[in-house]
Amino acid sequence: MPKVVDHEQRRRDFVDAAYETILEKGLAGTTVRAVAKKAGYTTGALVHYFGDKDELIKQALTRFGDEVRANMESAQSEKSGRSALLQLMLEALPSNRGAGDRWRVWLAMWYRSESSQEMRREERARYREWLGRIEVVLEQSVDCGELPDTLNLTEEARTIVAMIDGIGVQYLMSNGRVPARTLTAMVNGYLERLYRR
Repeated sequence: MPKVVDHEQRRRDFVDAAYETILEKGLAGTTVRAVAKKAGYTTGALVHYFGDKDELIKQALTRFGDEVRANMESAQSEKSGRSALLQLMLEALPSNRGAGDRWRVWLAMWYRSESSQEMRREERARYREWLGRIEVVLEQSVDCGELPDTLNLTEEARTIVAMIDGIGVQYLMSNGRVPARTLTAMVNGYLERLYRR
């Protein structure tokens, strides 16, 4: 009797292995062979599920980005304006080991996007989504009088994204030695200045 294969589980195994391999070996060391070995399967089995390395990396990002997206959607459904913005920004920060790991994989995608159109498209789509979320909560802040209606929402959203990116890179450059309370204090300081207008 032929062996029954759980294809969805096998795909998850490969995605998990890709994520772990990126963390351990960096993007350069994340080969199809290394990921297949980490997952406990043959290279041929991996290629059956994923066309190339970029697709595998994209799936790893998507899978582990889903958790962040769910948390952000929850914050936006439960809060609005300034309190929602604070929650969105805190969710984006590398304030614990799991989030720091996601940032390492995210930076690997940034690097890969320099030479891959597919990864560049993926990166741009994620940024559009992130900027859109921020603009929505900024607009809520304007509508309820927390912020002036003269605020350029797009420009402010870009500023917030650049700040979060900078904090994330600093965190990684320090090898994770920046405590979560320091990251939170940076965000709170920025929001105090923004909402004092």
